[in-house]
Amino acid sequence: MTRTDSAFHVPDFAEERISHDFLLGGSVTLKQPVDGYRAAVDAVLLAASVSINSRRDQKILDVGAAVGSAGLCVARRLPDAEVTGVELQDDLYALFCRNIVENDLVGRVTPVHGDINDRSLPLVAESFDQVISNPPFYAGGTRPANESRAKAHQEGTADLKDWIHFCLKMVRQKGRITIVHRADHLDRIIGLLHGRAGDMTIYPVWSKASADAPLRVIVSARKGVSSPVTLRRGIVLHDEAGNWMREADDILRDISCLPGF
Repeated sequence: MTRTDSAFHVPDFAEERISHDFLLGGSVTLKQPVDGYRAAVDAVLLAASVSINSRRDQKILDVGAAVGSAGLCVARRLPDAEVTGVELQDDLYALFCRNIVENDLVGRVTPVHGDINDRSLPLVAESFDQVISNPPFYAGGTRPANESRAKAHQEGTADLKDWIHFCLKMVRQKGRITIVHRADHLDRIIGLLHGRAGDMTIYPVWSKASADAPLRVIVSARKGVSSPVTLRRGIVLHDEAGNWMREADDILRDISCLPGF
């Protein structure tokens, strides 16, 4: 089933099943499941990688929106942004709708319920200026016991190739797609973008400065462009004691963008 709602119904939930959290220093309120998929730092960093430089950058699609964390942060950070989020899971979609209402973003953030593999999904190809996504990280392995968490974190009917293909399909020519993913999957991402998108920026996310390899990578590229790759310094999240680094804490609490974006 797919649907998009301009005046959507927000289902009732048992409050004990929902946590009440905050992003961007409290400027975004977030209802999410106590058990199941929960938004992490990745969503806020993904949102912080989005910038609007002209009216040709305003229409933004969040693929795999979950409860709306990335898209809501984009809308809060950027007053000119027009955000659409597509989410498959019924419970996460319902909370996405609720979060839109509670953040007073009805009309600026539009929820779409459906599967990116569904050809009847009510989205028009090449109709977005920017597409962002936090695809499932794992291709296989031990499946989490919680079904919602399993669907969010493990590739199912759509693998990474399908996610990137869908993102490229939805973004206009010379528009930008931005993905946050595991750093050890960078070769897959570059390979899937090769020949289809360029002007690529690779932004490592380090857990600590002493880490042997980055934890995550944010990859941003423009469709139909062949400019070379730029590797950024990236960002370190924690000091050696596990405390947030000042730069990371400022981005997570404030509405500023990532350096270099």
